[in-house]
Amino acid sequence: MTNWIEAAKSDFGIDLSSKQLAQFQTYLDELLEWNQKFNLTAIREQEGIEIKHFLDSLSVVQALPKGSKPNAMIDIGTGAGFPGIPLKILYPEAKLTLVESIKKKAGFCEQLAEKLELSDVIVSTARAE
Repeated sequence: MTNWIEAAKSDFGIDLSSKQLAQFQTYLDELLEWNQKFNLTAIREQEGIEIKHFLDSLSVVQALPKGSKPNAMIDIGTGAGFPGIPLKILYPEAKLTLVESIKKKAGFCEQLAEKLELSDVIVSTARAE
């Protein structure tokens, strides 16, 4: 798990706490387990998930004004929770709404938010149109 964590720090100035690192590890473990039963994401190996899902999700911080933190976020078409859940791990005080039309993916997000003990997360099984 180290390469993407070092990249998050050097590229985006993100320094993750031990709690956040544990949450990302749980996320990775859950995604790998669920992906054996359901097609949540085409990326199925650890390094790909860390780089193409976790690190890419955290790259959103580059669009925020320096030093600011969002109060609320909405992720439309979240799939397996990207980028919403990684951003919620980074900004635990922000409210998060995840919108996903596929029930199994929305169910994964609901269970994951509970397992990660994320508060103020709403998962909506709906289409954005």
